[in-house]
Formats: sequence, structure tokens, C-alpha cells
Amino acid sequence: MRQIKEGSWRLMRALNRMYQHKRAGDLDSARQEMRDVLSAEVVPFYRDVAAGQLEDLEDVS
Repeated sequence: MRQIKEGSWRLMRALNRMYQHKRAGDLDSARQEMRDVLSAEVVPFYRDVAAGQLEDLEDVS
């Protein structure tokens, strides 16, 4: 249960920062936020969300 709670918070904070970077036009930093989640996350659902966001960011450039 702890991994789910920590993963949820980690993902939500990273998504918030990612959207801030994206709005500012800093796509490299936005991508790095999702890479950081993928490097630390163990919950498959949260990894899938981060991977999907990263894929969407790759399509933007």
C-alpha cells in the first residue's frame, strides 16, 4: 500500500512540474520529469502513465 501512495504522490508532483515546463516551452525539462518518474517508479500503472506522457511529449517536437 505504501508503494502505491508514494508512487501516486511522486507521479502527481512530476506531472505538475511537467505541465509547468511544457507551458513555458521547455520540453526537455518536461520530458526529464517523466524519465525521472520512470527511473524510480515500481507501480506498473504509474509507470504506464509516465511512459504515455513521455511518448506524447516526444510527438510534440
